[in-house]
Amino acid sequence: MPGQSRPPNYCRLIAGALAVCLGLATPVAGQLRDSFEGPQPTWTLKEADCGVRVLAHERTYRAARGGQASEYLRLGIGTGTFVHVAQPVGRAPIIPEFQPSLFVKSDRPNVQLMARVVFPRSLDRGTGQPLASLIRGDSYTDVGNWQQLSIREISKLLTLETAVLRRQFGSEVDPREAYVDLIVVNAYSAPGNIDLWLDDLEIQGYVNLDEAAGPQIARRASPDPAPGSAEAGQAVVLQGSQLLVRGRPIAPRIIEHRGEPLAWLQTLGFQAVKLNASPSPQELAEARRLGLWLVAPPPYGDETIAVESFGPVLAWSLGSRLTERDLDATRDLAGEVRRFEPHEGRPLVCSADSGLAELSRTASLLVLERPTLGTTSELAYLRRWLLARPRLARPGIPVWGTVFSQRSERLAEQLVLLGEGTAPEEDIDPDQLRLQAFAALAAGARGLTFPAPQPLAIDNLSAALRTDALKLLNLELKLYEPWVAAGNFAEELAAGDNTVQVSVLQTERSRLLLLTQHAPAQQYVLGPPPRGSIAITIPGVSVADRAYGVSLGGIKQLRVSHASTGAKLTIEDAGHVMAVVVTQDPLAMHHLNRTLAEIRPEAARLRYDIAVRRYGRTVEIDRELAAAGHALAAAGGWLSAAGGHLEQARRLLEANDFDNLHAAVAKAEADIAKVRRGHWEQTAAAFPSPAASPCLSQFTTLPLHWQLAGRLGKSQWTGNVQVAGDMESLDQMLAAGWRQQRAAPPGVGTDVSLSLQSPRGGRSSLRMQAWAATRGAPAIVERPLVWITSSPVPARQGQIARIHGWASVPRLLAGGDDGLLIFDSQSGSDLGERIRQTQGWREFTFYRAIPQNGDLTVTFALTAYGEASLDDLSITLLEPEPLRPR
Repeated sequence: MPGQSRPPNYCRLIAGALAVCLGLATPVAGQLRDSFEGPQPTWTLKEADCGVRVLAHERTYRAARGGQASEYLRLGIGTGTFVHVAQPVGRAPIIPEFQPSLFVKSDRPNVQLMARVVFPRSLDRGTGQPLASLIRGDSYTDVGNWQQLSIREISKLLTLETAVLRRQFGSEVDPREAYVDLIVVNAYSAPGNIDLWLDDLEIQGYVNLDEAAGPQIARRASPDPAPGSAEAGQAVVLQGSQLLVRGRPIAPRIIEHRGEPLAWLQTLGFQAVKLNASPSPQELAEARRLGLWLVAPPPYGDETIAVESFGPVLAWSLGSRLTERDLDATRDLAGEVRRFEPHEGRPLVCSADSGLAELSRTASLLVLERPTLGTTSELAYLRRWLLARPRLARPGIPVWGTVFSQRSERLAEQLVLLGEGTAPEEDIDPDQLRLQAFAALAAGARGLTFPAPQPLAIDNLSAALRTDALKLLNLELKLYEPWVAAGNFAEELAAGDNTVQVSVLQTERSRLLLLTQHAPAQQYVLGPPPRGSIAITIPGVSVADRAYGVSLGGIKQLRVSHASTGAKLTIEDAGHVMAVVVTQDPLAMHHLNRTLAEIRPEAARLRYDIAVRRYGRTVEIDRELAAAGHALAAAGGWLSAAGGHLEQARRLLEANDFDNLHAAVAKAEADIAKVRRGHWEQTAAAFPSPAASPCLSQFTTLPLHWQLAGRLGKSQWTGNVQVAGDMESLDQMLAAGWRQQRAAPPGVGTDVSLSLQSPRGGRSSLRMQAWAATRGAPAIVERPLVWITSSPVPARQGQIARIHGWASVPRLLAGGDDGLLIFDSQSGSDLGERIRQTQGWREFTFYRAIPQNGDLTVTFALTAYGEASLDDLSITLLEPEPLRPR
């Protein structure tokens, strides 16, 4: 099984089970793996000797040991001894290699893993059916945490159980051909309610004697294509850093599949779809019919599968968010792929949080994932992180970037809880998506993936806006495909200050310049472009070259002046992102003109429609905030101007004047951005950081912020319930449950101590340090070097916690963009605070809703070289409002 820290789930790492039936004489041991990523629960309540009420039963994304989902049960239990919930596994013969394991988390101890064994040669005289009994495995002890339970040495346990049954039913009990048909969890602990999560079932030595029985996890390949068919001649080859199809480089845009029709996803401009399970025959056939690529986990099986069967497969996925703990499992999976598909051209792809050096020697292509929207991770740092990440991996390995368009699951959960059951609609800003995409391409990404925690849809305003924004982005990206697919990252150019980043992708006869403009906190609410005019110098440009500004609005030749330092050009009316092509190649210009002619009418209508809908939503929220007493003085003028620009754009659209339409829409977008950013800055100014409240994550959540503020202002908080947060006594901290962990690579030194030097309060503060102790220390920090976890505070579902403290980072932390990462256990690191340097002591505050009963802790992770100090950590709690009788 993979490790514990954000491991790959089954759908991303394994995607199938070895449900093999090779005959009844000599079964061949395989493996069953299930990571509970399907939408429906599969475990059922079988039997109990006490009263049981199923209070909740679902596949939940709120807690998962691996991947994204787990199966959750909340049971109300009376007095008794057992409550069995079970999963059928067909008929699995008991062989020495047979070993089931399951990860369990619960708020009660003594949950036990068992397997029901059937004795087909021995009948129960009372029922006339074969005897069945339970073999018991490990019991659960680590309350509140994931714990792997196993049944070991099942052959010995079967022998012992047979002896017990013979005493009860007589010596005729025959264990030959015994098999397991159910994996069982005894959920009984004590009378009362129990919360139980199940994840990552694995059975070593698994064989299913019933071909059609058991969990249908493994999907079979589709039939081989007819000889001479178009698909039979397809060839996917990774040549250097370029992905080639029939000799032509491609730069795929890949959307994660959440059940949508493949044909509809293709109409949005996606060339490939990432499946979360091995491709079914129907999916392969549909992709083949559409000419659509698939990225999917490989199938499992011992049959020889013709490589032509998987013609639509662009790459095999080995997993997501992998770590060092997953290395062995990933290697095993890669080996399975190469055994059934000797064609080595089709790449193996994975994403990894750590262990890139080793994992990149198994995978042939890396996906780089860094969530930014609604977090404290600045968009301005994204390109730098993307450039640095491959330096931790095998030299030359190609990468795909990631564009996030949806709220993280933790953020969505917090907004639902703080909104008392409902969350505001998402705020979809097309320019935030463009900034992510351009950052990835500017760092040399050969393709883009689009994660989708929820299905794409058009059934409400925010869902329709997201779908249209993705379609608009895909239309624009078509313009740059030749450089993304076949160009090489050449250099970064200076553009006067740090607000503008410029990267160059170069082909043999042309260059593509990708420009992005940045300001602080763009990942929350985007303001208008910081600068209207950008001047850059490009070295090595021939006097015969021409420079063209390229956008959905058209192709505009730019004025170039040559000097000894290079060609100087100035870009007027620059947006958040901008592309410039420098070339004298007529083929490059032919591609741009032809592509623009194809997409221009649809792109113009989409951009106008998106701007109109965002304008309408901005007007609504501005009115809500004004009615609540939080008006923005200049909003009326800006909205009036935006409305005028959109009316002009409507007339231009009717006249098919696309050049001037884009200019009018851009002016409206800038005025809308002023209103949104102005309201957000006015609200966020009251807090040390936007990380303080999930309600500051987007413009559309601001009304909820003020509603919550009013509610909290009338409420009574508890006193400080955080023990030893004053950092005065190491003995007291350890006794209360404070813990530290270190994971420094060779050549790196770390230290944690109580320091008497300039504490925030009292006599001492807690200091964390990490430094390069030898020349062999890595320049880039891959994962936290040292982290501290506070003592646990019991919290109940529905409470609101206020976490407060102080941090000091006297010098800029080096080697990692996350710096000092502070986060709580209930909302996770995505919503944490990232501090790279402070001027003296800096305050931090978090308001967090408690999604489930359990301990609340605060983690301080030093993810870079340097030192950071902490002091005066406190936690206060707010009780939820009592339920009122109807």
